[in-house]
Amino acid sequence: MPGLLAGIGTWIADRWLQTVVLSGMLWVATLVVAARLGQSHAFEAERLHTWLDEIATHRAGDSPAAILLTVAAALLTAGAAGLAAGGLGALLQRLWGADGAGPALAWLLRWRLRWWQRWYSERALRAVTADLAEADPAAATARRARAERALRLRTEREPHRPTRIGDALHAVAVRLRARYALNVDLAWPRLWAVLPDPLRADLSGARAAYDSAARLAGWGVLYAALAVLWWPAALIGAGVLVTAVARARGAAAVLASLVEAAVDLHLTDLADQLGVRPDSDELTELGRAVGRRLGPPTPS
Repeated sequence: MPGLLAGIGTWIADRWLQTVVLSGMLWVATLVVAARLGQSHAFEAERLHTWLDEIATHRAGDSPAAILLTVAAALLTAGAAGLAAGGLGALLQRLWGADGAGPALAWLLRWRLRWWQRWYSERALRAVTADLAEADPAAATARRARAERALRLRTEREPHRPTRIGDALHAVAVRLRARYALNVDLAWPRLWAVLPDPLRADLSGARAAYDSAARLAGWGVLYAALAVLWWPAALIGAGVLVTAVARARGAAAVLASLVEAAVDLHLTDLADQLGVRPDSDELTELGRAVGRRLGPPTPS
């Protein structure tokens, strides 16, 4: 047991060092640069050089106590920034997966819907114009078929959440509910218990990648906040946020696909473990049988 606890402690320390301290020290360095350069001297590196020379020649620079206090303050600030980035990342995850109930999120959803409908209306108008100008009946028929497929895709991919990440997660829940008539949120903790280890590892890795992208977005917000002191920090924050959102979309798509695959492949195993037998071979009946065995969600 002591060896196990020591191993866990080492792993936690390594994770804390990688995800919090190193990223936090980079942010602290940017904070120092922002504070020294300011808005009016954004790119005057000579000011930094002069300041560092003053520190090196100052008596406090030769004091071990002053150096230790400075290092301790930098580590504490880096740790606090890392915790703040993690908290902002968790908040952004809730925002990405929100259903648009609030006023701001509802406005964002309406904006996405208007943009989506306008984009598809313009595509449909171009397709109709091309059909009228098309002399070859076979080519016109093929173009109309492509337009019909595009309209079907519109109904499938039309925004239902304020963000694209929320749409990806929501679409999986809708498909599984339509396929199995099952509340996946209710069944998932039990389903996790019967999943094989390789699939669990894949799901954990996808979730870790999603959490990491959200934490990176939190760092982007913290970098953007430094624009109050140093305007180039806004460019850094914007770059970090764009990268984080792109990573989060990819991770969410992978996570959603793995969740759907887990339900498709192992819902029967869950039914066997629960000892339920559907009345027919229909997938919806399988989901209903599992849902009846689990019962309604417990009210909070």
